[in-house]
Amino acid sequence: MASLGQTLQNRESVYLRSTLNLTYQQKTLQIGRLGSESHYIDPDFIGDFVLADNKGPRSFPTFVQATAGALPVATESIDTVILPHVLEFVSDRHQVLREVARVLKPQGRLLILGLNPWSPRRLMRFSRQPSFWRSPLILAHHLLDWLSILNFDADLEVAFSSLGGKEIRNPETALEEIKASLSLGYAIKAIKRDYRLIPIEPQWSPLKQLVSGPLIESPQLNRQSEAPHD
Repeated sequence: MASLGQTLQNRESVYLRSTLNLTYQQKTLQIGRLGSESHYIDPDFIGDFVLADNKGPRSFPTFVQATAGALPVATESIDTVILPHVLEFVSDRHQVLREVARVLKPQGRLLILGLNPWSPRRLMRFSRQPSFWRSPLILAHHLLDWLSILNFDADLEVAFSSLGGKEIRNPETALEEIKASLSLGYAIKAIKRDYRLIPIEPQWSPLKQLVSGPLIESPQLNRQSEAPHD
Protein backbone atom coordinates (compact mmCIF):
# COMPACT_ATOMS: atom_id res chain seq x y z
CA MET A 1 0.00 0.00 0.00
CA ALA A 2 1.41 3.38 -1.01
CA SER A 3 2.25 5.82 1.75
CA LEU A 4 0.61 9.21 2.01
CA GLY A 5 3.75 10.87 0.63
CA GLN A 6 3.91 8.50 -2.35
CA THR A 7 0.22 9.07 -3.10
CA LEU A 8 0.72 12.82 -3.10
CA GLN A 9 3.85 12.53 -5.25
CA ASN A 10 1.98 10.45 -7.83
CA ARG A 11 -0.83 13.00 -8.02
CA GLU A 12 1.63 15.85 -8.36
CA SER A 13 3.45 14.03 -11.17
CA VAL A 14 0.20 13.52 -13.07
CA TYR A 15 -0.64 17.21 -12.60
CA LEU A 16 2.76 18.37 -13.84
CA ARG A 17 2.69 16.11 -16.88
CA SER A 18 -0.76 17.41 -17.90
CA THR A 19 0.17 21.04 -17.24
CA LEU A 20 3.68 21.41 -18.66
CA ASN A 21 2.85 20.74 -22.32
CA LEU A 22 6.52 21.00 -23.23
CA THR A 23 7.63 21.99 -26.70
CA TYR A 24 11.03 22.09 -28.38
CA GLN A 25 13.31 25.03 -27.58
CA GLN A 26 11.35 25.64 -24.36
CA LYS A 27 13.69 25.91 -21.37
CA THR A 28 12.38 24.42 -18.12
CA LEU A 29 14.13 24.95 -14.79
CA GLN A 30 13.24 22.88 -11.75
CA ILE A 31 14.61 24.02 -8.39
CA GLY A 32 14.92 21.09 -6.03
CA ARG A 33 13.94 17.46 -6.58
CA LEU A 34 10.52 15.90 -6.51
CA GLY A 35 11.84 12.38 -7.05
CA SER A 36 9.53 11.44 -9.90
CA GLU A 37 10.87 13.63 -12.70
CA SER A 38 10.85 10.77 -15.21
CA HIS A 39 7.06 10.61 -14.87
CA TYR A 40 6.44 14.13 -16.17
CA ILE A 41 9.54 15.08 -18.20
CA ASP A 42 9.38 13.42 -21.60
CA PRO A 43 12.74 12.01 -22.78
CA ASP A 44 12.39 14.01 -26.00
CA PHE A 45 12.61 17.25 -23.98
CA ILE A 46 15.15 16.24 -21.34
CA GLY A 47 17.82 18.26 -23.17
CA ASP A 48 15.92 21.48 -22.40
CA PHE A 49 15.31 20.53 -18.77
CA VAL A 50 17.62 21.98 -16.10
CA LEU A 51 17.67 20.75 -12.51
CA ALA A 52 19.11 23.10 -9.89
CA ASP A 53 19.81 21.61 -6.49
CA ASN A 54 22.28 22.22 -3.69
CA LYS A 55 23.32 18.57 -3.56
CA GLY A 56 23.92 15.68 -5.93
CA PRO A 57 23.79 13.22 -7.48
CA ARG A 58 24.02 14.63 -10.98
CA SER A 59 21.33 12.40 -12.41
CA PHE A 60 20.23 14.75 -15.19
CA PRO A 61 22.00 15.78 -18.39
CA THR A 62 21.87 19.41 -17.28
CA PHE A 63 22.43 19.71 -13.54
CA VAL A 64 23.34 22.93 -11.75
CA GLN A 65 24.54 22.80 -8.16
CA ALA A 66 23.15 25.94 -6.58
CA THR A 67 20.99 27.25 -3.77
CA ALA A 68 17.45 28.33 -4.58
CA GLY A 69 18.10 31.95 -3.63
CA ALA A 70 21.19 32.43 -5.82
CA LEU A 71 20.75 30.79 -9.20
CA PRO A 72 23.63 30.89 -11.72
CA VAL A 73 21.10 31.40 -14.51
CA ALA A 74 20.86 34.29 -16.95
CA THR A 75 18.13 36.87 -16.46
CA GLU A 76 14.93 36.26 -18.45
CA SER A 77 16.24 33.03 -19.99
CA ILE A 78 13.74 30.44 -18.71
CA ASP A 79 10.25 29.64 -20.02
CA THR A 80 8.97 27.55 -17.10
CA VAL A 81 10.11 27.20 -13.49
CA ILE A 82 8.97 24.36 -11.23
CA LEU A 83 9.22 24.72 -7.43
CA PRO A 84 8.36 21.33 -5.88
CA HIS A 85 8.11 21.79 -2.10
CA VAL A 86 11.05 24.19 -1.98
CA LEU A 87 9.64 27.24 -0.23
CA GLU A 88 8.76 25.25 2.90
CA PHE A 89 12.41 24.42 3.54
CA VAL A 90 14.35 27.62 2.77
CA SER A 91 15.17 30.43 5.16
CA ASP A 92 14.37 33.31 2.78
CA ARG A 93 11.31 32.45 0.73
CA HIS A 94 10.95 35.94 -0.69
CA GLN A 95 14.49 35.85 -2.08
CA VAL A 96 13.73 32.56 -3.85
CA LEU A 97 10.63 34.09 -5.47
CA ARG A 98 12.63 37.16 -6.50
CA GLU A 99 15.22 34.89 -8.15
CA VAL A 100 12.47 33.01 -9.97
CA ALA A 101 11.01 36.31 -11.23
CA ARG A 102 14.47 37.34 -12.42
CA VAL A 103 15.24 34.23 -14.49
CA LEU A 104 11.77 33.86 -16.02
CA LYS A 105 11.00 35.39 -19.37
CA PRO A 106 8.02 37.75 -19.62
CA GLN A 107 4.88 35.59 -19.82
CA GLY A 108 6.90 32.72 -18.37
CA ARG A 109 5.18 30.14 -16.17
CA LEU A 110 5.80 29.26 -12.55
CA LEU A 111 4.43 26.02 -11.07
CA ILE A 112 4.58 25.69 -7.28
CA LEU A 113 3.79 22.57 -5.27
CA GLY A 114 3.14 23.10 -1.58
CA LEU A 115 1.90 21.33 1.52
CA ASN A 116 -1.20 22.69 3.21
CA PRO A 117 -0.59 23.67 6.85
CA TRP A 118 -4.31 23.26 7.62
CA SER A 119 -4.47 19.68 6.42
CA PRO A 120 -6.12 17.41 9.02
CA ARG A 121 -3.33 14.91 8.34
CA ARG A 122 -0.87 17.45 9.71
CA LEU A 123 -2.95 18.66 12.64
CA MET A 124 -3.77 15.18 13.96
CA ARG A 125 -0.96 13.65 16.04
CA PHE A 126 1.38 16.48 15.07
CA SER A 127 4.35 15.20 17.06
CA ARG A 128 4.27 11.82 15.27
CA GLN A 129 4.24 13.26 11.78
CA PRO A 130 7.34 13.10 9.56
CA SER A 131 9.74 16.01 9.90
CA PHE A 132 8.55 17.76 6.71
CA TRP A 133 5.08 18.21 8.24
CA ARG A 134 6.69 20.09 11.15
CA SER A 135 8.28 22.63 8.81
CA PRO A 136 6.81 26.16 8.61
CA LEU A 137 4.34 25.51 5.79
CA ILE A 138 2.73 28.27 3.73
CA LEU A 139 -0.96 28.92 3.21
CA ALA A 140 -1.83 29.10 -0.47
CA HIS A 141 -3.49 32.52 -0.22
CA HIS A 142 -0.36 33.97 1.42
CA LEU A 143 1.69 32.70 -1.48
CA LEU A 144 -0.75 34.22 -3.96
CA ASP A 145 -0.34 37.61 -2.24
CA TRP A 146 3.47 37.41 -2.43
CA LEU A 147 3.33 36.54 -6.11
CA SER A 148 1.04 39.47 -6.92
CA ILE A 149 3.63 41.84 -5.44
CA LEU A 150 6.16 40.43 -7.91
CA ASN A 151 3.81 41.07 -10.87
CA PHE A 152 2.61 37.50 -11.25
CA ASP A 153 -0.93 36.56 -12.18
CA ALA A 154 -1.39 33.52 -9.96
CA ASP A 155 -4.19 31.08 -9.18
CA LEU A 156 -4.69 28.11 -6.92
CA GLU A 157 -5.07 25.60 -9.73
CA VAL A 158 -5.36 22.30 -7.86
CA ALA A 159 -5.94 21.19 -4.29
CA PHE A 160 -4.92 17.57 -3.66
CA SER A 161 -7.47 15.86 -1.43
CA SER A 162 -6.18 14.07 1.66
CA LEU A 163 -9.13 11.67 1.69
CA GLY A 164 -8.46 9.84 -1.55
CA GLY A 165 -11.00 11.84 -3.53
CA LYS A 166 -10.56 13.72 -6.77
CA GLU A 167 -8.42 16.80 -7.01
CA ILE A 168 -10.24 20.10 -6.63
CA ARG A 169 -9.39 22.17 -9.70
CA ASN A 170 -9.79 25.95 -9.61
CA PRO A 171 -11.98 26.02 -6.48
CA GLU A 172 -14.69 28.65 -6.87
CA THR A 173 -17.76 27.70 -4.82
CA ALA A 174 -17.82 28.00 -1.03
CA LEU A 175 -17.88 24.21 -0.65
CA GLU A 176 -14.91 23.79 -2.99
CA GLU A 177 -12.94 26.43 -1.09
CA ILE A 178 -13.64 24.68 2.22
CA LYS A 179 -12.47 21.36 0.79
CA ALA A 180 -9.39 23.03 -0.67
CA SER A 181 -8.54 24.60 2.70
CA LEU A 182 -8.41 21.10 4.21
CA SER A 183 -6.48 19.49 1.36
CA LEU A 184 -3.22 17.62 1.70
CA GLY A 185 -1.35 19.91 -0.71
CA TYR A 186 -1.84 22.35 -3.54
CA ALA A 187 -0.51 23.49 -6.88
CA ILE A 188 -0.26 27.14 -7.86
CA LYS A 189 0.21 28.29 -11.43
CA ALA A 190 1.53 31.80 -12.04
CA ILE A 191 2.33 33.85 -15.14
CA LYS A 192 5.01 36.55 -15.05
CA ARG A 193 3.58 39.80 -16.34
CA ASP A 194 5.81 42.41 -17.92
CA TYR A 195 4.42 45.80 -16.98
CA ARG A 196 6.53 48.40 -18.71
CA LEU A 197 5.95 52.10 -18.14
CA ILE A 198 5.57 54.10 -21.33
CA PRO A 199 6.72 57.68 -20.77
CA ILE A 200 4.16 60.21 -21.96
CA GLU A 201 5.25 63.81 -22.29
CA PRO A 202 2.62 66.19 -20.92
CA GLN A 203 1.00 68.56 -23.37
CA TRP A 204 0.37 71.69 -21.39
CA SER A 205 -2.50 73.83 -22.63
CA PRO A 206 -2.13 77.60 -22.62
CA LEU A 207 -3.34 79.13 -19.39
CA LYS A 208 -6.08 81.13 -21.12
CA GLN A 209 -7.61 77.90 -22.49
CA LEU A 210 -7.90 76.48 -18.99
CA VAL A 211 -9.67 79.50 -17.48
CA SER A 212 -13.13 80.47 -18.67
CA GLY A 213 -13.21 83.96 -17.10
CA PRO A 214 -10.92 86.98 -17.52
CA LEU A 215 -7.44 86.69 -16.10
CA ILE A 216 -6.46 89.08 -13.30
CA GLU A 217 -2.77 89.80 -13.22
CA SER A 218 -1.04 90.29 -9.89
CA PRO A 219 -0.11 93.95 -9.22
CA GLN A 220 2.93 92.81 -7.26
CA LEU A 221 4.21 90.79 -10.21
CA ASN A 222 3.60 93.76 -12.50
CA ARG A 223 5.58 96.08 -10.26
CA GLN A 224 8.45 93.58 -10.16
CA SER A 225 8.48 93.30 -13.95
CA GLU A 226 8.39 97.08 -14.37
CA ALA A 227 11.16 97.78 -11.85
CA PRO A 228 14.31 99.26 -13.45
CA HIS A 229 17.22 96.91 -13.80
CA ASP A 230 20.72 97.96 -12.83
